[in-house]
Amino acid sequence: MNRSSFLRALVATTLAAACALPAAAQNRQPIRIMLGFPPGASGDTLTRKLAEKMHASLGEPVIVENRPGAGGRIALEQLKAAPRDGRTLIFTPNTPLTAAPWLYELRYDPVKDFQPIAQVASFGYVFVVNPTVKASDLKQFAAAVKADPKLAFYAAAAPGGGAHMALDTFSRAQNLGMSYVGYRGTGNALTDLLGGQLPTFVGNTADFVEFIRQGKIKPLATLGEKRSRFLPEVPTFKEQGFDIESSGWFAVYAPAGTPADIVQRLSRTVITAARDPEVKALADGLGLEMTGLGPTELAAAQKAEYDISGMRIKASGFKPQE
Repeated sequence: MNRSSFLRALVATTLAAACALPAAAQNRQPIRIMLGFPPGASGDTLTRKLAEKMHASLGEPVIVENRPGAGGRIALEQLKAAPRDGRTLIFTPNTPLTAAPWLYELRYDPVKDFQPIAQVASFGYVFVVNPTVKASDLKQFAAAVKADPKLAFYAAAAPGGGAHMALDTFSRAQNLGMSYVGYRGTGNALTDLLGGQLPTFVGNTADFVEFIRQGKIKPLATLGEKRSRFLPEVPTFKEQGFDIESSGWFAVYAPAGTPADIVQRLSRTVITAARDPEVKALADGLGLEMTGLGPTELAAAQKAEYDISGMRIKASGFKPQE
């Protein structure tokens, strides 16, 4: 082959390879981030912003799919069955992994079936009431419930979760006999709370901040060790004489058995996205604290919360209706 023929062959080969790369990328399935809850809540908003940043970093499509049902457990069952290639992930609060195992016969093992990728954000809980409830603190609320049993009903972010168990502890300590009311999602419960059909709710601060600021619902206490920076005017349970504290977090997981190199790549990508200034600004508006912890730290946080959930649920005697 002469020099001219060699150069023509080299150019042809290079062009063919260059054309093949985009085609291969286009033929790959997008990365899917499942969310086990309906659209609209703070976790959904944050997941979509993370997906946007991950897309920019990875250079490939990242889509969010809402798979609501059974308090996030259905989405985890689907993740368990997904290929171990890093193309299917889940964005989930801790409750389906840390409280659900103490309450339900699960079709997944919360440790063996999932690979921690990154903890993304933490959130506090707040106890709120409809503005017509004549109480401005916990002691006044306890007195109001004893005077009017119709106030003794509450919803919580998830059955058996930290918010639910915290209010159950408060109810038992005050002999209020309060009853938990289950809802399919925070949005449905919030609608009833705003409409007056539901007197009280305890849940993720991020889902209530704007309604509190607008005066549409009334906060009585937060559940953190110290006051929430998003609701600095609201005292904690501890400040009001009740030694009750709880919080939660959001994290990303892949199916167990995902190769280590893919896990590390995804972890770096998610953590970088979580630390992006635009994402942090969004989180501030939602009432979320960005964390950005890796797989080892996430696994430790899951184990600690699992143990705490077990103690609280056993003490409460709570049995879910479903």
